[in-house]
Amino acid sequence: MLDRRAFLKGALAAGMLARPAFAAGYPRLPFEALQQMADAEVANARAQHGARLAVVLGVVNPRGNGQLFLAAAPDLTHPGGRPLTLHGGTPFAIGSISKVFTACLHYQAHGPFKGNLGDWLAPRALSPGLARIPLADIARYQSGLAQDNQGGVHPPGVMASFGTMFPYLATLQPPFPPGSCYSYSNLSWSLLALAGSGAGQGGMGEAAERYERALKAYAAGMGMSATGIFRPGMKPRLPIGYRKNWQPLPPRADYAPTRLTGVGAGGIVSTGTDMLAFLRTSMGHGDGGMESPALAYQQGNISSSPRCGGGKAPRTAYGWIMHDVTDASGPLALVTKDGAVAGFTAWMGFLAWQGTDAPSPFGVFSLVNGPGAAGLGLRAMRRILVA
Repeated sequence: MLDRRAFLKGALAAGMLARPAFAAGYPRLPFEALQQMADAEVANARAQHGARLAVVLGVVNPRGNGQLFLAAAPDLTHPGGRPLTLHGGTPFAIGSISKVFTACLHYQAHGPFKGNLGDWLAPRALSPGLARIPLADIARYQSGLAQDNQGGVHPPGVMASFGTMFPYLATLQPPFPPGSCYSYSNLSWSLLALAGSGAGQGGMGEAAERYERALKAYAAGMGMSATGIFRPGMKPRLPIGYRKNWQPLPPRADYAPTRLTGVGAGGIVSTGTDMLAFLRTSMGHGDGGMESPALAYQQGNISSSPRCGGGKAPRTAYGWIMHDVTDASGPLALVTKDGAVAGFTAWMGFLAWQGTDAPSPFGVFSLVNGPGAAGLGLRAMRRILVA
């Protein structure tokens, strides 16, 4: 007799199940265990690092119902040291999950990724190699630009303004042919967002405002009211942030996750309530989700290439990165994206569902004001799949 885990694996592979069968075949989520996981994350951070952590864990079940699990240190504060109460509307920086939003915004405004950077950013002067990069290659992490998410690649301060960035881009040559290999380039995603925001004209602030307006309109369609690019006025509502070495950000830190030139790569701030709505939509549970050409295009086109410079690379979709969860019954494909900026980490993942004739049965996201969101999210997903 097939257990529910093997049943899920076979059903997803064969694309045979409809939504009612998923809903009828799976028991309720392990609520108590998930809350315990969030609580343990907070307790361990205090015991091991003296950190006052805030954790939001969100889960969506086969019926499309969502649940938030909140956990916070009893003495949680905002960056200035005043007490802060964690709730579903508490803002967190989501880091590179912003890239998924950027891919969604571009598709909504312009359709499939067509053309190259030179076309979209004209009349800005770009190097010939940079101008030839197709937008589609950026969106699937194959821009040919160097991996830069660990720093040390571009001159300090070069992204501070259009006045410093575009002269640099006029001479920058991609070290690899676009479309040939995987590379995690924040610069390329910044340029993709700027291209879609009409940054060929006007200043940096104008481009950021256009991106913000498009983001707000897109989010409103999912019932998300608190998602946007970082604004200085958000700082007092954020929980204090902890770097990857568990040192708190100093009170004087501005808490901006990126420069304005890079908001599309990692500059979005959201809440647990809003991210739950985005997760439901991405899983196909929103209005028209099963028939959404945007979701089919962005999640259904999977690319595979070697890592630039050699080595194994993950499979990618447009904005998303594929991750296999493996246990005794075999692998299951997850559609995922993580994010990490100074003081915050985030993760989102759900079982791949394109081609199955049903929405994704399970999805998870996690928001943390410190390290660890990706590990927590993956552990939560594994716990759900073996419940």
